[in-house]
Amino acid sequence: MSEGRMHGVAGRLAALSPTTLHLLFGLVLAAAAVFGRSTNLESSGLALVWPAAGIAFLWSLWASRSRVDFTVSLIGAFPILAAVNLATGLSPSLGFAVAVGSIAQTAVAVALFRRFIPGLEIRTVGDYLRLGSIAIAACSVGALAIVVGSAIDGSADPLSAFVPWLVRHGVSLTGIGSLGVVIASSIRARAAGQTPPSLPSARRAEYAMLAVVSVVLYVATFGAGTALPIAYTTIPAHMWAGLRLRSGWAMLHGLVSGAFLVFFTLERRGPFQDLDPGIAAYVAQSFMFIAFSLSAVLALSMDERRRLISRLYRANAEAKAAADLRDLVIGRMNDGVLVAGADKRLIFQNATSERWLGAGTARPGEVWRRDYTVTTPDGQQLDDDANPLTLALQGIVTERMDLDLTHCSGEVMHLSVDAMPLPGEGGAVVVLRNVTHERLYERDLGRFASVVAHDLLTPLTVFDGWLELLEDPDLPADERQASIERLQQASLRMRTLIRNLLAYSLAKEERLTASRIDVGRMVEGIIDLRTALPGTQLPEVSFHVEAPHAVYADERLFLQLMENLVGNAMKYGRTDGTGEVTVTTASEPASGRTLVHVRDNGIGVPDADLDRVFEEFHRSENGLSQASGTGLGLAICRRIAESHGGSIVVRNVEEGGAEFTVSLPGTAAQLPEGIPFVEAEGSPRVSAS
Repeated sequence: MSEGRMHGVAGRLAALSPTTLHLLFGLVLAAAAVFGRSTNLESSGLALVWPAAGIAFLWSLWASRSRVDFTVSLIGAFPILAAVNLATGLSPSLGFAVAVGSIAQTAVAVALFRRFIPGLEIRTVGDYLRLGSIAIAACSVGALAIVVGSAIDGSADPLSAFVPWLVRHGVSLTGIGSLGVVIASSIRARAAGQTPPSLPSARRAEYAMLAVVSVVLYVATFGAGTALPIAYTTIPAHMWAGLRLRSGWAMLHGLVSGAFLVFFTLERRGPFQDLDPGIAAYVAQSFMFIAFSLSAVLALSMDERRRLISRLYRANAEAKAAADLRDLVIGRMNDGVLVAGADKRLIFQNATSERWLGAGTARPGEVWRRDYTVTTPDGQQLDDDANPLTLALQGIVTERMDLDLTHCSGEVMHLSVDAMPLPGEGGAVVVLRNVTHERLYERDLGRFASVVAHDLLTPLTVFDGWLELLEDPDLPADERQASIERLQQASLRMRTLIRNLLAYSLAKEERLTASRIDVGRMVEGIIDLRTALPGTQLPEVSFHVEAPHAVYADERLFLQLMENLVGNAMKYGRTDGTGEVTVTTASEPASGRTLVHVRDNGIGVPDADLDRVFEEFHRSENGLSQASGTGLGLAICRRIAESHGGSIVVRNVEEGGAEFTVSLPGTAAQLPEGIPFVEAEGSPRVSAS
């Protein structure tokens, strides 16, 4: 039968109404009782096998889901069993004793099964053995009824009926009961859509061969006309079935094989034909139960093994998925993470740690190698005994230890390190946090505080002094005017500092809107404003502007950029009246970007400061005596250039002075993603990405 048809049959069986199932169980119980009564072999007239015990147990076990159904199953089984026994020749006392004993043992078996096997499934060898123990206990209760019935019937030895009942009913309840429970579980699973994988053709051929071999062995062994003691030859077939079939099919194989045994034994053939009928009954039942149990136990063991292997595969897959997720999360962390064993051999490190410490530091399984030096923030060499990894391997937790790493290339990295031991003395985990930017920020913050303290307090001191002077009513008019001008200069200096601080903060964070800018026209406007500004006290400067190339940038920020560059060229130019400032533009051949050059013939930039002049608050020594400043102007220029996807560099010229070169977009298509471009007439256009 195909998987689809089996699934459909299972669904229909699972959907049957309780009334229909009660009727079906009743019919099957009657048929099983009739079959059992037709297997008389002993002189007592009792059956060789009694499948009705297993059917009654399955009926009541299914019905135990509700008290009403359970009561119906017990009450319905009693007249069926009594009628069959009476109709097939048992005396009234024995017939009713069989019915009472069957009902009693069924009720006890169901109660014990629900108590000791809560899942109501036979899935393991332990479940099967518990069912066997339950069958012995329950059938012992039922056997008492047949003892009483035999005594009422006038039997000379009523106790002799106890063991035959216990054997027949115990074998039936264990064998048929376990098979029925397994089949019911399979029906529920298939009805829920849980179908096992289809069998390959090779496995189907194997099962067909098993069926043929089993039939041949049982016919040859139990159908023989001579009483040869060769029943053991059928055992390999049961081992084969138990090792290769699922538990339900293996039990069914054992049950069908038992039917062959019963048939041939009833025909007085096979190994047991010369035995006394009473002894033959016991031997046949024992052999059938042993063969059935062999198949069942092996099959249940194999099923349990398959489930364990399946769970192991799932656990491995889940563990791998969890490990992959862990590696992904740790690998994407901004912090460096490394794990080392007790011998300091590397177990794991993420990409961030490898990037910071160096790819050649160690590979998994290797001893740690350093190509850097580790110092404390005050510059002292870190001893190995104080190393966070060493401390963690000794069971000491380290939190937020500040360390400086100096690579052989000269690069210095500031780290905050946490380290903790792993459970079970299995090593240690170290977490590295790069605090280089925080350190630089703290340094800049200190420098900023120093600048603010000096450059803001100085104008305030001027205010206080000159305001106090102005309070003198006898102050001459010309000195009063000079005092006012000095106050104006102090105010201008303070406003300039505050404006630069704001410009530096906003140069990177503010949203930009680009437009096409005529560099020459904007520079001319800056020059006019600078030269016309009263009180600047700047020496005479000669300007040369030749800027035919346009740039595409935020107009306000570009104005700030050029004001800073032109202002610096004027401040740090010659003071003898021969100062020159030249502003030119050119198109970069390789990229098409516009290069804006601002050149002066002043004091220039010391070679040691060429790479540092764009740092926040940095001022070259040669400029400190010539002009005041905050050290933010060129830092603002760098931020403005980088915010447009450009750059700024400086070089000293041979004739004296310095030349600053800014690279900015020469077309709208070169604008970075996220900066919209606005046409000259004001209509917005989406920026190039």
